[in-house]
Amino acid sequence: MAPPYALDALFCPEEHWEDQEQEQEQQRCTNLTNEDLFWENDELISLLAREKPNELFQIIQTNPSLAAARRAAVEWMLNVNTHYSFSVLTAVLAVDYFDKFLSFFHFQTDKPWMFHLAAVACLSLAAKVEETHVPLLLDLQVEDSRYLFEAKTIKKMELLVLSTLQWRMNPVTPFSFVDHMSRRLGFNGNICREIHWWCERTILSVILESDFMSFLPSVMATATMLHVFKAMEPHLDVEYDYHLLNILKLDKGNVEQCCKLISDASRRNSHHFKKRKFGSVPGSPNGVMDVSFSSDSSNDSWSVASSVSSSPEPLTKKNRALDQNFADIPR
Repeated sequence: MAPPYALDALFCPEEHWEDQEQEQEQQRCTNLTNEDLFWENDELISLLAREKPNELFQIIQTNPSLAAARRAAVEWMLNVNTHYSFSVLTAVLAVDYFDKFLSFFHFQTDKPWMFHLAAVACLSLAAKVEETHVPLLLDLQVEDSRYLFEAKTIKKMELLVLSTLQWRMNPVTPFSFVDHMSRRLGFNGNICREIHWWCERTILSVILESDFMSFLPSVMATATMLHVFKAMEPHLDVEYDYHLLNILKLDKGNVEQCCKLISDASRRNSHHFKKRKFGSVPGSPNGVMDVSFSSDSSNDSWSVASSVSSSPEPLTKKNRALDQNFADIPR
């Protein structure tokens, strides 16, 4: 048996142990930040070369009904995103997939279920890319979902989205630039994390608005950071204005216009997407709609046939409005 004093070296006061653990965790986070947020110039050049304008913006300008349908679909995706406590990047990716898909296909606005099916598929794909735990496809359809689709239907739409996007599921987003600019401005540790958190909240509150589709991700990132600086401390945005614009060589007028839109939109929409606690996961819906896709060899059109099984009364009424087939969709 070991003498009592041999165990003294193993004793550690609980308070001291907790303090040490907190210091180690803080140091670990700082090290991760220093490693992960450092961008070389060639990486920044690559990001600027890869970012692309949102092609859906020009289409929406001449089609108000499409803008309304897009807003409804994006709002549903954001609500589900908060319902399941998905990351902000998941929401941004889902909206990015959705916008690109809409710019490629001409949806009939008198068939809103088409937009909703695409929204479900895009959110599912984004969650699979970014999240560790992804709910079942049937369980993903929550938050006042107007239509309920079978899992096999959503999977077919996922494949259509993937092929349309050419399986490029890692686009350049505003967050791609926020990390780089934070490092260049010398932020690290808790300050850096706080700035990132506020940038995420800001982008989440404005992504619903179609006006922001006209700005490149680099402009959105710069304007968002200036907005956050101003909110954190008055006149702080003026101090960093020159530095932020100089990092990415952006047009000041364009960034200022985006800043103004962010201020207006964040006030209008922030209450819609407040962080909610993880709620109880709903069971699979009783009524589901199956939509079978088929495309011709030229890939210029796709047809839809719908069938319903065990549908509740509200869904039955909606399904009667669906045609068995709809006109060719130009691509």
